[in-house]
Amino acid sequence: TTPEAALIAAIIRGPNIYSPAVDPDRAREHRNTVLAQMRDLKMITPDEYERARRTPVRVRSLVSPGQSAPYFVDYVRQELEQRFDTGLARVRGVRIVTTLDLSLQRFAETAAARGLDRLESSMSPGYRRDPGRRLQVAMIVVEPSTGEIRALVGGRDYLTSQFNRVTSAHRQPGSAFKPIVYLAALRAGDGAPFFTAASRVEDLPITVESGGQPWSPRNSDDRYEGIVTVRQALEQSLNSATVRIAQTVGLPTVIEMARALGIQGQLAPVPAMALGAFEVTPLELARAYLPLANGGVRPATMSAIRTVQFGDEEVKPSGAEESVRVVSPAEAWLVTSLLKGVVKSGTGSAVHSSGLPEVVAGKTGTTNDGRDAWFVGYTPRLLALVWVGFDGGDPHGMSGARAALPIWVDFMKQAIDAYPQSDFEVPSGISFADIDVSNGKRAARACPVVAREAFLAGTEPPLCEEHRGVIDHVVDGWNRLTDWFRRPAREPKDAIPQGDR
Repeated sequence: TTPEAALIAAIIRGPNIYSPAVDPDRAREHRNTVLAQMRDLKMITPDEYERARRTPVRVRSLVSPGQSAPYFVDYVRQELEQRFDTGLARVRGVRIVTTLDLSLQRFAETAAARGLDRLESSMSPGYRRDPGRRLQVAMIVVEPSTGEIRALVGGRDYLTSQFNRVTSAHRQPGSAFKPIVYLAALRAGDGAPFFTAASRVEDLPITVESGGQPWSPRNSDDRYEGIVTVRQALEQSLNSATVRIAQTVGLPTVIEMARALGIQGQLAPVPAMALGAFEVTPLELARAYLPLANGGVRPATMSAIRTVQFGDEEVKPSGAEESVRVVSPAEAWLVTSLLKGVVKSGTGSAVHSSGLPEVVAGKTGTTNDGRDAWFVGYTPRLLALVWVGFDGGDPHGMSGARAALPIWVDFMKQAIDAYPQSDFEVPSGISFADIDVSNGKRAARACPVVAREAFLAGTEPPLCEEHRGVIDHVVDGWNRLTDWFRRPAREPKDAIPQGDR
């Protein structure tokens, strides 16, 4: 009709501003401007103009009445096209069993809506009067052991915007990338790890060269802690200490770890990369955390489809992948131990104070000027990621702890009854030792302040010499002697290797 054609012409100039789904009054005003121009150009008569001008602007939902999880359904269609036969989505008689948990989906949608309402209630009246500039949200919930997507929220309102921010929004992860840096630093690889959780590192102002120019990362509050342990550096999300760790490990090593975990975006070996100064989708970042929650194994796929049947025959995906061990169970558990500290006493401590069980590991993420706010948290049974920000990348000034984490907590407190949680089991290859907090050494009996710390077996620090006494010398000598007696006898030089017998 003429009013519809004029409306389409009116919104071309700015779909996010003049869309009737965003602002019906503004859309009608601009439609009528187009109608007036059509009248003046004698494309329509004055009577036709009057009738068209009085026609109300109506928006009909693209979502079928009663349809649940529209963003999830869109992703199922996308996955069918990408992983199965390209025409399968349009064939009648295809039976698709998805991975969706409707209860978790409702919990996620409710938590996202409540969280945005809470955040927007504290923003300026000018912001609340501008419907074209609204905070957006992305949320994905995955089962770590299988990679099955249990819930997906791609935006605040599917009617207003069908753009799926989980799969298609490329945003900087900020500090949510740091666990990957620390995993690269703590894993043994082919030799000794660069760091242990008790290693001491400087958290002081630092200037490094980046692209031929000096670059000076700053901590979020411009406060520096001096000398900290690796655990403290991650718990408090200290930028300066993290850059020092990444420089020691080597930026190419960090990139190699990120690739192994499933990060596919462009990663340049520059210092800012260690602080998440590159773009990923929420889907990518969630995939990268899965091995941490799954004993070091990356599931074969992160999928919304469980099975596809056409008639009596099950349709197999093309180019099916297999699960991959990225790091050892001990290395994954050690980083998880650090991330449990983040939610207990670090930047994610609101999780601990919420009353959730002490089995959660997670990391906040905040980018410059609060453009992107993240929280990724997981238990052995569920991993959930939340992102909050503006589509255009405008700063909102809120941290991940303020904007994203409360949504995650709201969701998990609802989900906990449906998915009872147990703690991460300590795998073989992990040892524990008491550490002198003042120097990071293994505590002697006279050390004044001691903390229990986890290590990859064999990487425990030496005994504290500063507080070491006679008894410690005797005990240490006895332990070395008993270790010597426990060693297996050496084989003769000409012995045949066991595997070749």
